[in-house]
Amino acid sequence: MVRMDRLGVLVLLTLGFVTANGPPRLTDKAHFRYVLKVKQTKKIKCPVEGEPAPMIQWLKDGQDINVLWDRYHVLRDGSLRIRDIILEDGGSFVCKAVNGFGSIHVNYTVVVVNEETGMVKQDNNLYPQTPEEDLSKEWSKPKFIQPEKMKKRDYQRPVGSSVRFVCKAVGNPRPQVSWLKDGNSISTDDDNSKRPSWTLKITELKESDSGRYSCVVNNRQGAISYNYSLEVIEKFNEKPVLLKPHPLNTTVEYGETASLQCKVESVVQPHIQWLKRVDDPSEVKNMNTTLRLGGQQFIVLKTGEVWPGPDNTYLNKLVIQKARDRDSGVYICLGANAMGYNVRSAYLTVVNTNPHRSSLDSDSGSSSLPLMIAVPTCIIIIIVVMAIILLQKRKSCNNSSNSNTRNTRFNPVPTHETEPYPPLQNNPATNLHINPMQNVNIRDMYTGVHNPHLIQSSREKLSKNHSIDFYTDISSVSQSRNNPHSSQHMYSY
Repeated sequence: MVRMDRLGVLVLLTLGFVTANGPPRLTDKAHFRYVLKVKQTKKIKCPVEGEPAPMIQWLKDGQDINVLWDRYHVLRDGSLRIRDIILEDGGSFVCKAVNGFGSIHVNYTVVVVNEETGMVKQDNNLYPQTPEEDLSKEWSKPKFIQPEKMKKRDYQRPVGSSVRFVCKAVGNPRPQVSWLKDGNSISTDDDNSKRPSWTLKITELKESDSGRYSCVVNNRQGAISYNYSLEVIEKFNEKPVLLKPHPLNTTVEYGETASLQCKVESVVQPHIQWLKRVDDPSEVKNMNTTLRLGGQQFIVLKTGEVWPGPDNTYLNKLVIQKARDRDSGVYICLGANAMGYNVRSAYLTVVNTNPHRSSLDSDSGSSSLPLMIAVPTCIIIIIVVMAIILLQKRKSCNNSSNSNTRNTRFNPVPTHETEPYPPLQNNPATNLHINPMQNVNIRDMYTGVHNPHLIQSSREKLSKNHSIDFYTDISSVSQSRNNPHSSQHMYSY
C-alpha cells in the first residue's frame, strides 16, 4: 500500500498535478503601466503563483488597500478592480504576494486622464496634458541624439559668411530648447513654432556676432546644455597656402604603414581633404564618392583631425595601414576656405618583393569572376556524373533481375514423411514462374540537369561627377561604405 501511494505521488508530480513548494513567482508578462480615463472601470492583474498559494495584498502610494476603500475591490484571483475612476486614483500601486517561503512585489504606475478638463494625474503630480508627452511611456530626461554633429565646438568664420549650430535631443515629455549668447536669451525664427528649434543658423555674420553660444534643453525631468564658441574675423581675400615640402613622395614595404603629411596656412581654419587619383576604373566600381579635379577623377578619402599650429598653420596626416599594391598612386592634399582652394600632390610607392603575393593582391579584385563560374560548373558536373552512374547501376540491376526471374522455379520441397498423395509430375502447368518486372516499362528516374547560366559580371560605369564648391560642399560628400579610407563627415560653411 505504501509503495502504491509513493507511485501515485510520482505520477502526479510527473503529470504536473503537484507543484513543488516555493516562494511566489511571476507567471506572465505583466503590464506595469496603465493609462486610464476618468469614470472608467479597470481591473489590474497580479500575475503571481506559488505553493502554497500566496496571500495577495495591494498598496497605493504606500498605503494598504482595505475594505474601507469602497471603489477598490481585491478579487479572488488577486486582481484589483477600480470602478468609477477619478483623477486622484493616479499614482503608484504595488501588488505584494506572500507565502511561507517568501514574497514578491510587483510595481505599477497608473496614469489618469480627464479628457474633459485636459488634466493628468501621474506620480502624485497634477498637470495639464500636452501633445509633447507620450503617456504610455515613462518620463525620461533630455538626451542629445546627434553627438557626431556636435564634436566641433570652436568655429572661425569671416565677415559675411554663415554658421550653424546643432543641438538636437529627445526625452519624455518632448523637451524644449532655448538658445543663449553670452548667457543672454536670443530669439530664433522658430520661436512662434510649436516644434523645438534644434538648429541655430546665423547668416551675414558680423564681428559683433562673436561670442559663446549655448543651447539649453529641458523638460519636466531635467535639463542639459551645450556650448559653442564663434569668432568672426575680418573678411580676407587669401586662399589657403600649402606649405612646402609636404606632402613628400613616399616609398614603403608591402604590408607596412604609409603616412603622408599636409601643412596648410590660412587666416581661418581650412578644410583639408585627401584625394587619390583614379588610375584603374575598377577601383571605383563600388564607390560613389568621387570627384573631378583638373580633368581627372579622384577618390575622396577619409580625413583625420586637423591640428592647429603657430602662425595660422594647420597640420593633417593621411595614414594607410597595411599598404598594398593597389595603394600605390598619386595622392592630392586639398586645402580650402571661403576664398578658394589649393592643392599639392605626392606619389606613394608600395614595394613588393614577393611576386606571388603581388599577383594575389593584383588579382584579388577580378578573381571572384572565375570562382563564380568554376564552383557551380564543378558542382553540376559532379551531379551529372553521379546521375549517369546511378542510372547505369539501376539498368544493370534491372537486367540481372529479369534474367534471374525467368529461371526461377518453385518445386515441392521433399520431406522425410510419407506423402499421402502421389507426387507431382513434371508438368509445365504446375511450374510457378515469377517475373515481377515483366511487361513493366522502367522510366528514367533521373532527368537531365539544365546547363547553368553563367553570370558574366560587368564593370559598373563610373557615375557622372558634378562640379563641387570645395569650401561649402566638399566636406558634405558622403563617404563610400566600401572605401577602406572613407567615413562620413559633416561640415557647414
